[in-house]
Amino acid sequence: MKKNNDFDFISSKFEEENVKAPESLNAENVIENFDKKDVSNIVKLNKNKRGIKSFVAVAACVALVITSVAIGGKYFRTPVEPDSPIGHITQAKLEGIKYFESYDELNKTLEDLMPEEDNIVEKGLGIFRNEFSKGSYAVTEDAAESSSANTIGATGKSFGKTNTQVEAVDEADIIKTDGKYIYYLCEYEGNEIKIYSADNGKTELVSSIKTPSDKNRYFSEMYINGDKLIVIGTYTKEGKAYYDYEQNTFVNIYDIKDRKNPELETEYAQSGSYSTSRLYDGCVYIISNYYKFQFKKGFVPCVDYNGKGAEEIPIENICGVVDSKRTGYAVIGAVSLNGKSTKQNTKAILGVSDNVYCNEKNLYLAGTDYSYESFSAENEKTQIIKYSFDKTDVKLKASAAVKGRVNDQFSLDEKDGNLRIATTVTNYNDGKDKNYLFVLDKNLEKIGEVTGFARGEHIEAVRYIGDTAYVITFQQTDPLFIIDLSNPKEPEITGEVKIDGFSSSLTPVDENTLLGIGYSTKENEFGGIQTNGLKFVVFDISDKNCPKVLSEKTMVDCDSPVQEDHKALCINRDKGYFAVPYYTYNDDDEYDIHHASVGIIRVNNGKIEFSELDCGKEDEIRRCTYIDDYLYAVLSESGEIESFTVK
Repeated sequence: MKKNNDFDFISSKFEEENVKAPESLNAENVIENFDKKDVSNIVKLNKNKRGIKSFVAVAACVALVITSVAIGGKYFRTPVEPDSPIGHITQAKLEGIKYFESYDELNKTLEDLMPEEDNIVEKGLGIFRNEFSKGSYAVTEDAAESSSANTIGATGKSFGKTNTQVEAVDEADIIKTDGKYIYYLCEYEGNEIKIYSADNGKTELVSSIKTPSDKNRYFSEMYINGDKLIVIGTYTKEGKAYYDYEQNTFVNIYDIKDRKNPELETEYAQSGSYSTSRLYDGCVYIISNYYKFQFKKGFVPCVDYNGKGAEEIPIENICGVVDSKRTGYAVIGAVSLNGKSTKQNTKAILGVSDNVYCNEKNLYLAGTDYSYESFSAENEKTQIIKYSFDKTDVKLKASAAVKGRVNDQFSLDEKDGNLRIATTVTNYNDGKDKNYLFVLDKNLEKIGEVTGFARGEHIEAVRYIGDTAYVITFQQTDPLFIIDLSNPKEPEITGEVKIDGFSSSLTPVDENTLLGIGYSTKENEFGGIQTNGLKFVVFDISDKNCPKVLSEKTMVDCDSPVQEDHKALCINRDKGYFAVPYYTYNDDDEYDIHHASVGIIRVNNGKIEFSELDCGKEDEIRRCTYIDDYLYAVLSESGEIESFTVK
């Protein structure tokens, strides 16, 4: 396919028609004269969860290998160029990005990507177009007759907020509070959102919002924004074969001025399974992954506003990564909480997904390509796509690829317009991992790097604080590396310290102290290393050249959702504690959950002070939050709330 921004091609067409192209239309002058516009299901993991995680990752690799072919293969950088004046496509044209002039061209590309023996031709948009907007949501009044950084609400109370990567950008979760009410997504009992009043440790169910009992719909996460409750969920429609299904993401916005009677006011839906979302400045940004194991004609992402029927995303809002091995879309929707949105606000890109980093201006997608080539030495690579946003106006800005794979969203961070990204490369020839940290400028051009550190280990956690990166790697011990990024063109490792086990998350205690939460480890009967519990460690980072371990605490036969999900950590800066939900298990029966508890962690003079809040029930606590002096922990299976006084 010819590129829409290929000036040589255009020039040749002028020559074929015996017409001399004016000098003003050469590439340099066109660029100069145009304004440069910036373009859950619950899985209960046990003490062997790290092995399970690795197995899932390998399975994902295999699945992607089966459904993938290469479009190209070179490393490229993608400078921002002005909007193309050619044709109807108005988004920025970037090197390494494939654009489409029609849905037919898009379908032909998809058909070529899919393995020939798997091709299935099906007319129309099928399941999504016909089924998505059917159904409604029931609001019940079960008690209608009854009366992370810290946030100070309109009530004057101090209350918890979700532990997020970027302070100003909210992340969806299964629990929220506004200082007066607690909102909890109970997934065991009918998949419903329960609204509780909370007053001095006493809670009372006010109302609940349920998904239709006869529909295959599930709530996933939610936000609270003033008197609006934003709920995100998924809907799946199965086809004739087990692999033939459509999965879609929906957003419902409820008016909750009257907490006893929430009213649904806005519905939005987009193609693909829910990946993640962000809330900033009155807009929700939703990312979903839309893929098929077999090609079907009409495999075009759709959106549906307020049940009016699914519409295809405009072709000018769809593009692809030239050398990606992936055949699915990342769909990026922007929904305003107070105004109307259109299908023009939704974008889709073929070939990138997985992890999302978002700050107040830009949203980055980072997806690792797994292919046959990846299993040769150092051929793993992560594709990065950068979007800018202003309310619902989302624009493609830049694209690039770096070697290796990212661990999670915390592997990425932006400062002063530069993206910092940490990756691990697995060398399948000798089994020795290598780790890298790249610094990319605003156009995602590489300007600095730290290469090949911690050979034989892989990244487990990253935290960026100002001009410093803190990186945890693991093989048999847990090294903390400190990387100085004050000169982005010459980043360097300045210090490291090792400890048994490893941290899967890093959280600042203060400017000189870092709290690591992760896994304790032990040697098994085969001489290998396996996880066997929950571990806390406090690092002294006051001297960037000589970090130290100040204290540590190990809890054998314990697991916590914080080990795998940063949003499970409840942080109360006013009271100076970290609340960590956890549960214990037996060696004989690793799924036997008992003594659902919350650990209260305080760090005083570098020492860990630990106290237990025991619910005394055989259940699991996945989340907790606080209002003033009271900590509220929700029991997962029953949806009941236990309260504790924590001063």
